[in-house]
Amino acid sequence: VAGVIVLSNSTSVFALTNGVRQVQLVVDALTEEEANAYFDRYGVLNSDEEDRALRRRIVQDDTAIIGILEKYAEIYEGTTGDAAAKRAAAEAMFDERAVEADTDVEKLLKFGRGVEKGSEFDVAEMRKLVKMLLDAPAPEDGVSDTDLDLPAASDVAPVLQKYPALRYNPDTSRYYWYETRHRRAAERFKRAKSPLLRP
Repeated sequence: VAGVIVLSNSTSVFALTNGVRQVQLVVDALTEEEANAYFDRYGVLNSDEEDRALRRRIVQDDTAIIGILEKYAEIYEGTTGDAAAKRAAAEAMFDERAVEADTDVEKLLKFGRGVEKGSEFDVAEMRKLVKMLLDAPAPEDGVSDTDLDLPAASDVAPVLQKYPALRYNPDTSRYYWYETRHRRAAERFKRAKSPLLRP
């Protein structure tokens, strides 16, 4: 191995030059068991039942938060007060990330409404992709690019990089939610009957 490049998301592989010696590996989110092991490692949210309830909510709705758990732990430990005060600090960080996910999804759906001009593909297909992912029986399985009238994934990648609510895995030729929190955000738009999800 000559070197390893760690990319921020799976669509970033399109920014790499082609090379026969280059191997691309897309790493998925942690399982619930793995996420709980990380929480235990950093001693976050494990003092009482209310802590464990918030931990379950985070693990179920935002598994990617594990990637910043060390920072999470610093905020948690640096908060003065009892377990309730520390839990409030953790919940505030979780809620902030949920708001970020809402913004990511909203911007992607607004792109799908034609806000951004000069698109080389039918923007309605982006909305269709979001709705197909919402309706997928197993979200972790994603949606095949053959089920959509989108151009090559390399042409769609700049949109996903700009509005990171979805990701594409070139190994499986499928689209996925960027993180669980983005799926939860899209579900909130659906429950609210957002006009952004209309054809």
